[in-house]
Amino acid sequence: MSNDIPIAIIGGGVVGCAVAWELSKTHEGIFLFEKNPGITTGENQSTRNSGVIHSGIYYDQKTRPLKAALCVEGNRMLYDFCALYRVPALNTGKLLVAANKKEDEVLDSYLEQGRKNRVPGLEKIPGQKVTEMEPNIKAASALLVPSAGIIDPVSLVYRLQTLASQDGVQFLTGTVVTGMEVDGDRIRLDIRYPDGKRDQVKAEVVINASGIDADTLARSVNPRSPFELDPVRGESYKFYGHKRSELRLAGMNIYPTPTAVVTPNGRHFTVGVHLTPTFENLDYPPTLGSTVTIGPKLIPAENREPSGEPSVAPEVFVESVRPFFPWLKKDDLMWHQSGLQARLKGHPDFVITRDEMRPGLIHLLGIDSPGLTASLAIAHKVGNMVKEMI
Repeated sequence: MSNDIPIAIIGGGVVGCAVAWELSKTHEGIFLFEKNPGITTGENQSTRNSGVIHSGIYYDQKTRPLKAALCVEGNRMLYDFCALYRVPALNTGKLLVAANKKEDEVLDSYLEQGRKNRVPGLEKIPGQKVTEMEPNIKAASALLVPSAGIIDPVSLVYRLQTLASQDGVQFLTGTVVTGMEVDGDRIRLDIRYPDGKRDQVKAEVVINASGIDADTLARSVNPRSPFELDPVRGESYKFYGHKRSELRLAGMNIYPTPTAVVTPNGRHFTVGVHLTPTFENLDYPPTLGSTVTIGPKLIPAENREPSGEPSVAPEVFVESVRPFFPWLKKDDLMWHQSGLQARLKGHPDFVITRDEMRPGLIHLLGIDSPGLTASLAIAHKVGNMVKEMI
């Protein structure tokens, strides 16, 4: 590899791979650096993801305009992409359920917000219709969200990598970018290869899509960068719907009404512990199985290292869904997975910005949920930013 390259992408998650594919359509000399030994084998947000295709109802245009716009745009792009490239995905729809009158009133605000965001097909339905659609779900009412669905995240990342590779993108896995610095009209990257050897690479354009490491890398080139991650850990369990009839679901995403959570870094709304159907197989077209994941339960991350061990008791998950799914018992649950979300401290929205010290450096910060859904739309936005520079 030459030590002087046109474009470097740091991070091989779904956003980094989507950016690589988008840029490969019009640019050459693209190198992607991923610290994990493989694109789909690492412990990152993309591979430890619930696999929900979000619709865009949760994000207000005042405080989260990028999430509002890019989620709705990305939703459409993702379904089209999956159909064209045979990536396992299903448009299952979602029920956002209200267990009582107070929650029913909250649904009205999300219905209004979703319509402002141009989420298609939203409809508030009574509890009787909820029962017709999902007999084992109890609800006073619900918001029907037809554009929601599920996807296999690993298959999506793999397909994006394959397409980008075919277009000439070079993927360097097991390769860590340990720091960056402005060097004339280039950005110099400090590299550590899998064998421990170190190198330096100069790039004209750098896309920092490194997830939970993105703020650290931003400060390495610009100590004045105001962005700091406040990562959270999400834990999930699963259960088998065929274990007994009360646990069976028809196949929709089932979400509670969002509730307010107060943390040291401010007040925010959480989508809550939800029920997500899974695939029986990953052949195309895919079919639903009987396994349902429950979660994630979000807790503060003590550090930025992934952990496969549960720290939240299964009883917490049972109690979280009891208002709308009272049949679940502790003994029904098995551990599923945990993962980290790259949430930004004090910034509820995505941050997609050029570095103030070097316009050729683009930072993608705080790409937490709905980053998977929005990935293709994010990549398209980054592509337009790069066109303005090259």
